[in-house]
Amino acid sequence: MHHTLLCATHYCPAGHHCAQVTAGWRCLHRPVTLTRRPAGRAWIPSGQLGRTSAGKGVMTSYFSSGRARTSTLAMAVAAALLPAGAAEAAPRGSTTIDRPAPATAFWSVETYPGITREQALADNQPAVGGDSPLTPVGLGWEQDARLVGGEASAFDGASSYLSASPTTLDSAGTFSVAAWVRLTDASVSRDFVSKAGSRHATLSVGYDKASNRWQVRMPTKTGKGAKWSVARSTSAPRVGLWTHVAVVHDAAARTLTLWVDGVAEATKFRVTAVNHPAGEFRLGRGDATWWRGNLADVRVYDRTLVAQDFTGWRASDPGSGGFDEPGLLRPVQVGKWNFENAIPCYDESIDDPTLCSAPDSTAFDRQLYLTQGSYVDAGRQGSVLALDGTHWIDDPSDPHYGETTREYARSQANRGEPGNPVWADAPVLRTDQSFTLATWVRLDPSRGAQTVVSQDAAGGHALRLGWEPVDGGRWTLVVPADGAGAPGGAATEATAPAADADLWHHLVVVLDAAHRQVLLHVDGTLVRTVALDAAGQPRQATGSLVVGRVSTAAGPEGWLYGQVDDLGAYQGAMSSADVAALFVAQRV
Repeated sequence: MHHTLLCATHYCPAGHHCAQVTAGWRCLHRPVTLTRRPAGRAWIPSGQLGRTSAGKGVMTSYFSSGRARTSTLAMAVAAALLPAGAAEAAPRGSTTIDRPAPATAFWSVETYPGITREQALADNQPAVGGDSPLTPVGLGWEQDARLVGGEASAFDGASSYLSASPTTLDSAGTFSVAAWVRLTDASVSRDFVSKAGSRHATLSVGYDKASNRWQVRMPTKTGKGAKWSVARSTSAPRVGLWTHVAVVHDAAARTLTLWVDGVAEATKFRVTAVNHPAGEFRLGRGDATWWRGNLADVRVYDRTLVAQDFTGWRASDPGSGGFDEPGLLRPVQVGKWNFENAIPCYDESIDDPTLCSAPDSTAFDRQLYLTQGSYVDAGRQGSVLALDGTHWIDDPSDPHYGETTREYARSQANRGEPGNPVWADAPVLRTDQSFTLATWVRLDPSRGAQTVVSQDAAGGHALRLGWEPVDGGRWTLVVPADGAGAPGGAATEATAPAADADLWHHLVVVLDAAHRQVLLHVDGTLVRTVALDAAGQPRQATGSLVVGRVSTAAGPEGWLYGQVDDLGAYQGAMSSADVAALFVAQRV
């Protein structure tokens, strides 16, 4: 089965779009037809639609001109100005609204549960630009390189690469190429995308050693005497850091633009481009340069990408076709716990892997292990995790009745078979890369300082989000510079007022490794942005994601007395706009 776009942690079939509905992100069929009913004055969606201006008198719609990105004003109908009789007599009419043109070729180039290596190299857009599967030569796969529980394609810097049909990309025409890339060796110049030519590549994208910058090069011709259009980034690549790099060539405007992490960092003007019809499309190599590192989520377009393609399209954006579309930078959700099917923990000594657990509803299928006394209670809009330090059993004759407990939850992965699970403590996130944590919480302020979520690390913790009884109450995010929280060590700290912590609040933490900063959002609003401590470097923590306490050199502390709901873990930095949308979607 072929797919078209990543929707949370799965792919949508061809002809569908990814939309956020009550139950989460779902694949919905497109396009949408808007029909003006004879009996009314408003345009009414007969399919899924993000927004119309029904009731305001005017509905302005847009459609994509062919497969190009350019949006054309289709019509503006002042239906409310029509006399009632005219509206009744008017024939039924409709217009079809399409979304921005999708990629003509798309390869995930990484595996995770449900996606095999073969599928990772298959073209997920065969119906758009023709089927262009990738052919591997000496390709390797690296476990947990981008997503914990997945594999990313790995290139050895010497001979491994991937190739696709020459028709995959016409380098003389208008096109865009986008990919997540990870450079692991900067000792020489390296290309990760190229289009072969008769004498030299007609497109080369990669790392330039001399300037220590990302670079795109295009020649004026394939033979001798070619002149080169070169665009270089303003930012320096960082070895080991996943970075989103895109190249946009506008044949009509004769421009060549290099985008890095959603920012247009360089544009070359008066570009003359050429294409070699027989030249294969290549990933992981140039003519004489070879990529050393990883690639993921590679896409080719026959249109120019614009800013919203990276950040995401809103239904209200002109040219969106009335759809909310996830952007290329949207993080991948790698953990989701809503506690609807969680089982409270009566006794940890009972040997039953189905007890004392909260299942993950993403494809990664991890669980939160609940310690003895942890309860699953009715909450905001269903079940919630309830931690209060006293066993939940209410039968006075039970041996656990009134027992004082240390309650928390920690992430685990199944090291056995699906039907015969063997659960072991395991991380959820690559904490040395950008990531996002989101959750709802309410707590008992009378119990003092408490931890909502933390990340276990060797000898301590790599992150702690909690509440402190300071200045009337405040949310506190701490990221230790040493990745473990040694006593007296440097740390990055972000705080926000929390005087009413006994009410439900939505907390979102974003660690943006690319910009070396942490962001704290409360109830859909960005309240603090703090640069990472100069002494600190994001490091990979091998411990579990933890709810309800924090590990320190002296032992666990900061126990939570409260409730937690809708815990989400995302690999990548969630934008403030997406944080706000998540808050709106989940609030009661």
